[in-house]
Amino acid sequence: MITYCARSFAIFILLVQPAFASKVNGTLSSRLDFYPDHSKGTASEGRSAEVKIDAFHDFDESRIVGELIFRWDEKDSGRRITEARQAYFRSPFAGFDVFFGNRQEFWGKAESKNVVDVINQSDAAANEGKSGKLGAPSISAERYLDIGDLQLWYISNFREKTFNDSDAHPSNGVLVSSAQYARKDGKDADDFAVRLSSFAGDWDLAGSIFYGTARDPILSLNSNGSALNPYYALQKSIGFEAQYTGNVTLIKWESLHGTQSSLIGTHDFTAAVTGFEYTYYGPFETTWDIGLIGEIQHDDRPQAAANQFGVAGIRLIFNDIADSNFLFLASVDRKKDQSFVSLEASRRVNDVTSVKLTSQFYNARTATSAFGQLSDDDAITLTLNMFF
Repeated sequence: MITYCARSFAIFILLVQPAFASKVNGTLSSRLDFYPDHSKGTASEGRSAEVKIDAFHDFDESRIVGELIFRWDEKDSGRRITEARQAYFRSPFAGFDVFFGNRQEFWGKAESKNVVDVINQSDAAANEGKSGKLGAPSISAERYLDIGDLQLWYISNFREKTFNDSDAHPSNGVLVSSAQYARKDGKDADDFAVRLSSFAGDWDLAGSIFYGTARDPILSLNSNGSALNPYYALQKSIGFEAQYTGNVTLIKWESLHGTQSSLIGTHDFTAAVTGFEYTYYGPFETTWDIGLIGEIQHDDRPQAAANQFGVAGIRLIFNDIADSNFLFLASVDRKKDQSFVSLEASRRVNDVTSVKLTSQFYNARTATSAFGQLSDDDAITLTLNMFF
């Protein structure tokens, strides 16, 4: 029911927003993807376009919010989507701010991976990292208490992860079959979450509880190797977050502990990311900020590419009028069998246009490893954004 209402509301906003919205912003994005190591029979390049509309309207103490996207891809049907990433009504009630509809929420502190970010599903086919999320059809409530910010979540419908076509990127080169669920109600099963965030001196702290369907499926090949079978497990977990903010240093921690079902039973798991970011302000008599990033990942769930990764990176912020910035991250697993390198750079061209360059490169010594199956998915992407 919530999903139906959210979609109807999204269409309503698109049709009537010029007449009632207090503020409307739009972004038109044109994207080119190049795959330098593509295998025979897979795409060597791709073209896509996306329109995003953000709108809200305030009346009395309430607000209506819409964030709608339409994405078209020339070749990859997995990337095509019309989505109300956010389409919700917010109003005060009994001391809480209550939200009804599709909503996005981010939890986490780390740079390379956010294990506690359990509310929204990833729009994995978009290949946009943390920003590529699907809206969660939900009823949620927030209240600011003396000890911190309390959030309560009820999510009525599960959103399956999006996947690219088998001849697109990133992909395992095989079709993805219909999903299986540990819970008898499948995608109609209810999810529940609670989070309390607070601070103590220079520390930001948060704890959360989640009961519901795991956001990442366990993928396995079928008996003849022609398709991947996604299995969505039941997850019961407790999350912790902490960040120390010093003058030049951030120390970050997030962890998730709990149980997760599988086809052969229920297993305990632990997933954690810890690390630091040290920033040099104005080095070499410049206006730049240079951040050095180091993190360690641990995740013993079967969805993880490996149990442990070490991550190193550099963030460069130029602090110029064009808002130029650069982020480089390199990850390698503990056995030095798999590695991943990503680069992100963006810059404003003028007041209404920006350009973004991203790239990702996979490497593995073992062909059957997670990154070994992505050996032809190295990508270089150029995106032009126009704002209106």
